Amino acid sequence: MGKLYQPINTHFEPASVKKYAINLEKFLELLRQEEVYYKQRKHDTQDVLSHVRKIFYDLFGWNSQLIRGAAKISNRYIVKLVPDNSASYPDKHFALIKRTGQTCEPSHLKREVLVREGDWLNFNAGTVPEIYQNDNQEVVLPDNLYCDLGHVLAGMDATNYPMTVAPLPDKLMWLRFLVPHVENNAFCATWLGDIASSAGECLFETIKQRRDLSAEEIQILINAFAPGTDMLGNIDSIVIPHVYKLNTHSGWLVSDILNDYYSQQGKGYYFMQRRYSMFCQIVGLKGWDGVRFENERQWLADYKKQLRSTTAFYVYTRMPKLKGLMLALKVWLGLCEKPLKLQQLLILLLEALKINIKLEPISEEVKSVDYVEAN
Repeated sequence: MGKLYQPINTHFEPASVKKYAINLEKFLELLRQEEVYYKQRKHDTQDVLSHVRKIFYDLFGWNSQLIRGAAKISNRYIVKLVPDNSASYPDKHFALIKRTGQTCEPSHLKREVLVREGDWLNFNAGTVPEIYQNDNQEVVLPDNLYCDLGHVLAGMDATNYPMTVAPLPDKLMWLRFLVPHVENNAFCATWLGDIASSAGECLFETIKQRRDLSAEEIQILINAFAPGTDMLGNIDSIVIPHVYKLNTHSGWLVSDILNDYYSQQGKGYYFMQRRYSMFCQIVGLKGWDGVRFENERQWLADYKKQLRSTTAFYVYTRMPKLKGLMLALKVWLGLCEKPLKLQQLLILLLEALKINIKLEPISEEVKSVDYVEAN
């Protein structure tokens, strides 16, 4: 098998499906327009963060499983699923991939976001708001890295409502050890979720092809379902809540947080430059000696269990319910280990993190930080 890698950052390359990308300044302009909509409530950091996150992610399990605490917070826009038979596979931009039959052939439903009738700030009812057009959540940052800020918002919001992800009501969560479960919903909604997508797609393609996948085929799936733009957003979404206070109803504008973190003049820029070290600390990697972490073996064992459960959730949501349930149970019980590549995918992430830590301004562990205060 050839050399595989997990991209955790990337640069924008024009393609037929996306010919141009906006920069951070333009995205923040669009985000500030969203904040204006909430008038005097725009400094309610926690609630506004949920509002703007729902522009990009609010269907399926986002309200019922991933961020239950924000379920009742409204979405400014109408969001629905519409068929799109022209979609090519694999394509991460399609919100739902339903699997049918034994061959796991995909059919697509595309997420549609429309301005509501009576929106006091946008009078173009029935049109797509600019912030959602052209995948504008995918932004060219000031350092020219290409980052999915929708993923950033998702992880930030999930951090405000910590919970275990399991197919159980809150009152029965004590039974979580009897079912697939993930201890950290922010991890499940971001980096674990994207790696689980790659694992699940490896399983689907193995079933479809009825053979082991080549390294080239696995890499195609990694690039499609856990691309560098998403993974960079995932990493930042875990770091930012440790730099800024998000669970407040009288704090920073969400746009100001992002601007401060990504801009060279910002107080949080120091931590952005050391995002990989901070991410590793937050997810439990310890004892970096410049080459490896002292607890890598235990970390891989622990997160393999978490990734297996996350992949079981992914498989269940991507197939007809009965077949999805049966295959998800097989995944959770460890009966599909070879095609899932769980250990291998986690090692690829770990190796990518170590490579990027070595490129940071400092290599030693980043000290803990009190929240950055507004000017």
